[in-house]
Amino acid sequence: MKLISCYIAHFGKITEFKYDFNQGFNSILQENGWGKTTFSVFIKAMFYGLEYSPNTKKKLLERNHYLPWDGSLCGGNIVFSVKDRQYRIERTFGKTDRDDTFALYDNVTGLESTDFTEDIGEELFKVDRDSFEKSVYIPQLSLGTAMTDSLNAKMGNLTSARDDISNFDMALKSVKEARVEYTRNSKINPGKLFGTKLEINKCREEYEKLPAIEESVEAMSCLIEEKQDNLDKLNDEKAKLAEQIQLQSKKEQELGAYRIHKENLLSEEQKISDLDNFFAVGVPSDDELVMLEQTERDLAVHERAYKALLEDVEKEEPAFEKPFLDKIPDDSEFAMWNKMAANLSELRAKAEHSKLSEESAKQLTELKFFFDKLVPTDEQLAHVERQTTQITGLQARISQSNERLITLKAEQEANEKINKRNTVTVWHILGTILLIIFILTGAVFTSYMANEIGRIVEIVSIVAIVLDVLALIISGRRTHKRKLRESSDYEDRIEQEEDELEMSKLELRELEEECEDFLSHFLLTRASTMQENVYEIRRKLDQYRHLLEEENARHQEAEGTLDELADLQLELYTKIQPFASCYGINLYDMGGEYEFLAQLKKDADRYAKYLESQEELAAHENSIRTMTADIENILRRFPVDESLRRAEAIQSIGLKKHAYEAIKERIDELKEEIAKFEAAFDVNEDVQSVDDLQQRQSELDEQIMELNKQLIQEKENLSQALEEVERLSDISDQIERLEVKEKEYRKEADILGKTEDFLNRARESFQSKYMQPLQNGLHKYLSLIDGPDGTKSGYAIDDFELDMDLNIKLTYSGSTKGAEYLSQGYQDLVALCSRLALVDVLYPEEKPILILDDPFTNLDDKKIKESLKLLHTIADERQTVYFTCHDSRL
Repeated sequence: MKLISCYIAHFGKITEFKYDFNQGFNSILQENGWGKTTFSVFIKAMFYGLEYSPNTKKKLLERNHYLPWDGSLCGGNIVFSVKDRQYRIERTFGKTDRDDTFALYDNVTGLESTDFTEDIGEELFKVDRDSFEKSVYIPQLSLGTAMTDSLNAKMGNLTSARDDISNFDMALKSVKEARVEYTRNSKINPGKLFGTKLEINKCREEYEKLPAIEESVEAMSCLIEEKQDNLDKLNDEKAKLAEQIQLQSKKEQELGAYRIHKENLLSEEQKISDLDNFFAVGVPSDDELVMLEQTERDLAVHERAYKALLEDVEKEEPAFEKPFLDKIPDDSEFAMWNKMAANLSELRAKAEHSKLSEESAKQLTELKFFFDKLVPTDEQLAHVERQTTQITGLQARISQSNERLITLKAEQEANEKINKRNTVTVWHILGTILLIIFILTGAVFTSYMANEIGRIVEIVSIVAIVLDVLALIISGRRTHKRKLRESSDYEDRIEQEEDELEMSKLELRELEEECEDFLSHFLLTRASTMQENVYEIRRKLDQYRHLLEEENARHQEAEGTLDELADLQLELYTKIQPFASCYGINLYDMGGEYEFLAQLKKDADRYAKYLESQEELAAHENSIRTMTADIENILRRFPVDESLRRAEAIQSIGLKKHAYEAIKERIDELKEEIAKFEAAFDVNEDVQSVDDLQQRQSELDEQIMELNKQLIQEKENLSQALEEVERLSDISDQIERLEVKEKEYRKEADILGKTEDFLNRARESFQSKYMQPLQNGLHKYLSLIDGPDGTKSGYAIDDFELDMDLNIKLTYSGSTKGAEYLSQGYQDLVALCSRLALVDVLYPEEKPILILDDPFTNLDDKKIKESLKLLHTIADERQTVYFTCHDSRL
């Protein structure tokens, strides 16, 4: 195989680069930083692509290293020949392998070729990327090599069985891991065999405890019987003591009061003895105590004031005193300086008349933000104003309709009430009265007049009665019809009013929604009516237009008074610059006299306040010191508890004084009462009191309770011990089961160990087939470089050999050493020979290219010369690409 040419569009720092390769030795001499390593990686990437891994924690990959930083397309092409045919590989590389592209062309016909896939490197060289880097691709400072599964399969002519070779290591690893799972001796994560042994030992240790536990069970049983006997004795003694207490309580009813007085007297005498020691220097008077308490209160007031003032001083920022060491400016000076600063501002304002005032600019900014979404036209505003006027009218109409509706309903209700009250009208009453009169008249004339006149009157009365009844019926029907008609009329009017009200509300809602949509374009504080909001928009729009016109007008005119401004500024700065210098401020450069004067006034006031605070603190501190000394002089006279606060100590003296006087009075009273009792009764103090007997009864109760607790605990311990005895009795069976399991695990571990040993021996047997050609190649190339006509290092050629992992070994003075015992230069020399021997074994027929990226940096001149002579010899049979940065290595 031969490289013909390559073109690099963008790869690392190399851009738009073309190179034509020679048949034999190709040397590329370029300075550091040109991109020699980049070029060599490009050649490898054309055949094997760029490695990619989504794991961001991995070290920097070639893909990330050589992608152009400017984001341009990374890639190029390479032309090569193999078996009398020429091909061109075109590849581009992206951030991931999914973004990569690959194309293979027949370089003669220009047609796309399918002779190889994008894995062309493995298909051509019959090794994977890692094995390629450890054989024909020799990067800088990496002359050494190592065995890989791919190299193993290639050298054993088992390319088709490469997966089997790869699976061999996996199988060997699996067998080893399975064996370790049995034989691992870690206590944290033990293997099955070791874990079973530990468990057996643990069970045996537990089983050995059985005799001791059985003895403890017997001892516990005896102890429980002994404590039960003691408990029975105590219960008997308690019963006898209860009878004795009952008898003694009757006797003590007579002596109870006497004993109480004696005990109280003894207690009071003890108390007064302690108080006598307390007031050894004398009992203070009430006036002295009052004066002491008042002094303490005054002291507390001063301390609180001192503490509060100190906290205020500490909270405040430290006063800046440097400007005021000589003098603090008074208010008149500040007033004069502020006036001059105001004049400066006026002059500057005149000079900057072309600008709007700060307030106007702020208003204009706010109005621009207000009309950000919409700047309404006069027609839009007029339309909305008409709508708000209609809304106001509709709201008034709705209000009036509601009032009319309420009035109609009230009139309807009142009319119904009147009709109910006026069911019997005046005409009904009058008709009823006439009916009664006619009936009575007819009855009277019928009874007292039997002639024709009486009959006529009777007939007339009957007719009148009939007519009156008809009149009443007709009048009632007319009244009922009138009521129905009035009720219907009210209902019609109410219904009509409600329909009109609903129509008005619907129209109002539509107008309000349209106005709300218009108002939503503006950030408004909602007023009581929309009309007020629209008036506000109208007002702000007029103001907005006015400020825009003013802003445009002011840009067209400019007047200044710079001379007057300079004179006044010089006069003011001359007076206040000494103060500004203390702040590190140069007013002539920075300006800002208003702010500086405000800061200076603030600092001056703070410094003056600081001085006042310090004087006030000193006054409080002096008062505190004097009062504290007075109080401590008095407190030293009495043995007051030092843990008490000052006020509590003074209060305790007063309380002890009052207690002392009260106890003295009680002692006198008790002595008098005891003397009277002893004169009147016979007192016998030799027998035990009921309290003593009850005390003994309490002691017995405590002993009985403690014995019961102990008995319960001992019985529980005995139960647990019996359970432990039963558990330990079952452990012997468990030990037998574990021993059986141990034998099974030992057998399985032995099988796995023999399997691992067999696989290792099989691997060594397989690798030994091609080790001799490697050894011969290593000795051949060493003899060409380091032979009698070469570098003459002094080592025998036959002392060097390669192990099965392609590590270099040196036999010297009867011992075998690794390559690390050699100098770095000689390590590189021997590594080069081992590489060349490996290439000869890998490729006995097809001769691939040999790529070297400045590998001789550690060699001296003589070794470099011999190494290059060897490369030129190899280049007669194998195309070689050699990169270097120095002509001494050519």
